[in-house]
Amino acid sequence: MGQRIRPTAADVFASADFMRGIVVVSSFGFWAVMLGLMPVLVFRIWLA
Repeated sequence: MGQRIRPTAADVFASADFMRGIVVVSSFGFWAVMLGLMPVLVFRIWLA
């Protein structure tokens, strides 16, 4: 039909979902690292 100036709702929601997925994955990775390091740090402090 020609070019659409405005992005469709599917495009908008797809990019929003993509950004939300990135945020969720990065926050999950952050918490996984924190929870993984926490026992090590506690153990080091307890040893010292």
